[in-house]
Amino acid sequence: MEDEELKVLLRENIEVSKESLKILKKMNRARIFGGVFKFLKWGFIIGISVWGYLWLQPFVERSLNLMRQMSSGVENIGKIGNNINSAASPDLLKKLQDLMPR
Repeated sequence: MEDEELKVLLRENIEVSKESLKILKKMNRARIFGGVFKFLKWGFIIGISVWGYLWLQPFVERSLNLMRQMSSGVENIGKIGNNINSAASPDLLKKLQDLMPR
């Protein structure tokens, strides 16, 4: 090979190397931006979730307290019914039945 051919091949090799370096730099930049955007995306998702939980928590607590109060009220009604049945003697029940029209 002649010196001219070697020089041409070296120039072509240098040009290809420069283009490859540009492409690699773009790929690295895209990788970095991708990581940053991935971090921001998950931060946004977690932030919205925490905000939603904190915003909804008082409503959920009020609903749970209301349900607890309702269930305790139902239990109290059952206790009152048991107390009435235990307080009524069989004689009293017979007298009440006799008083009722047939």
